[in-house]
Amino acid sequence: MAIRELREASTPCFLCCLRPTTDATNYDRLRSIMSVPSDDITKIGVILDSTPRVQIFLRPIAAPAALGLAGFAGSTWITASYIAAWWGGPSSPTIFFPFVTLFGGLAQFLAGLQGFPARDVLVTVVHTMWGCFWMSAGLVWLLTACDVLPARTLADHSSEMASWMVVLMTFTWICAVGAFARDMILFGILLSLAIGCTLATGGWYAFGSGAYATVKAAAYFWMISALLATWRCAVYIWEENWGKSPMYPVFRTVREEAAPYMMPGLGEPGVKRGVPKPLDRRDLIHKGFTNGEAMAA
Repeated sequence: MAIRELREASTPCFLCCLRPTTDATNYDRLRSIMSVPSDDITKIGVILDSTPRVQIFLRPIAAPAALGLAGFAGSTWITASYIAAWWGGPSSPTIFFPFVTLFGGLAQFLAGLQGFPARDVLVTVVHTMWGCFWMSAGLVWLLTACDVLPARTLADHSSEMASWMVVLMTFTWICAVGAFARDMILFGILLSLAIGCTLATGGWYAFGSGAYATVKAAAYFWMISALLATWRCAVYIWEENWGKSPMYPVFRTVREEAAPYMMPGLGEPGVKRGVPKPLDRRDLIHKGFTNGEAMAA
């Protein structure tokens, strides 16, 4: 009888914060259940075996990486092509820094924050980090345009910029290793970006004529990264609207192709990040869906 009463009283304890009670007797019972002595094996077993009446609602969101990659590609291409001396002059950054700061900085940073609800750690780290970088670079250009900071050329020794590159280089290499498990286009984006950061680190730490040559070489790797990011962003958009197709490949790994549409996560349900729309019902069946699960997704 005591076990039965304990079972009946154990379920509300999971919901006591949501459904408070004013009944003193029930409150005392709940408090006694929630304060379980470590040696009371029976009570611990009853509580662990009980099923709490908890409902979890999933809120699907669009892949934040699409916006993040778009902002990254635009700002990186503009700046890297300027560093490579394809166009512009000494005053060019004062003209293009607002767009780079807002699209490559703010928009990319917000996309990175959406990586949390999308359960995508890679997107969160990459896009918040590079969004912060472009907003910081825009602030430096603004202060330079306002004559608060002295103007500097890309050929100047700059241990300050090199210190920025050390942080960006380190975490970009880490993320590149993680992206190798997803698809080769994403891996190529981060690989070329990390190589460029490594070269820029050495260039800005160096003195003499070799500094600008090294930074200019880094700019070409950054432009490659921007082109690949443009392609990967396009595939996100096309797959959402048209479904997967061999006409626009990203060379997903076997591990990524075999991943289920619904992923259990770390103790919580969730949806797989960046999944394109299935082509037909057979694709759902192949991925392990039932009819109810497909409608819920």
